Amino acid sequence: MLNKNGLIIALFILVTTILMIGYGFGVKAQYLPFTEELGFNASQLQFIRGWLLLAWVAGILLPILLLIQSWKQPAARLFWCGYLLTLVIQIFSEGLLSRQLVPSVVVPIGFFYTVFRLWQLVDGFGQLALSSLPLVAFRVVVLFWAANLVMLLLVSWPTVFTGFKSS
Repeated sequence: MLNKNGLIIALFILVTTILMIGYGFGVKAQYLPFTEELGFNASQLQFIRGWLLLAWVAGILLPILLLIQSWKQPAARLFWCGYLLTLVIQIFSEGLLSRQLVPSVVVPIGFFYTVFRLWQLVDGFGQLALSSLPLVAFRVVVLFWAANLVMLLLVSWPTVFTGFKSS
């Protein structure tokens, strides 16, 4: 049986996946004001590559280490497993939907999952008994995802949004 957080995660993934399939078909049919391709220039692409490396460290490796560190705490273990499961599903859906629909779908997927992940972290903070070093690592994870949200808004969205056409 799913706990409350498991149900919230499942509903989020279901709703987001349906919305992203709609985004993909809407962009392909030119009903939505977004491009099919990611329009990064060379310097933006170089920045994104570095950002993805940072994402692996701050968004994946640190949470795995925090999971290992808190393995004997059932609530913390459940929290970090839910966090990592959501992350794996995000990565899988970005890969699948960008190949099957439109490459630009990674931007709204990243946006929705980042907002959800920030909510997960804030909501789950009370479940975690963090000593000083794990608390610093947790804060780094939160700060990374907050910065990721800013990066998506300032760098990624402008490369796919074409604006609304006037009739």
